[in-house]
Amino acid sequence: MVFKYQEVVPWGRSFNEYCRMFHLADECLQQSILGCADGPASFNAEMSRQGHRVVSCDPLYHLTTDQIKQRIDAT
Repeated sequence: MVFKYQEVVPWGRSFNEYCRMFHLADECLQQSILGCADGPASFNAEMSRQGHRVVSCDPLYHLTTDQIKQRIDAT
């Protein structure tokens, strides 16, 4: 079976949702975090704004901002 990214729906979660979902306590947030396949989640942006380090990797990021927005709007 061939995986085609066009068939995947991007879906992101907020900072608070990630913290609850992964039980991230304050001491966890002080560490470097790797976000894998985290799509358009705001977790990275919110963590960066607070001075924390997050590196995100996702196949979605090969698309342009407009293409990602189109995929989100289609959802």
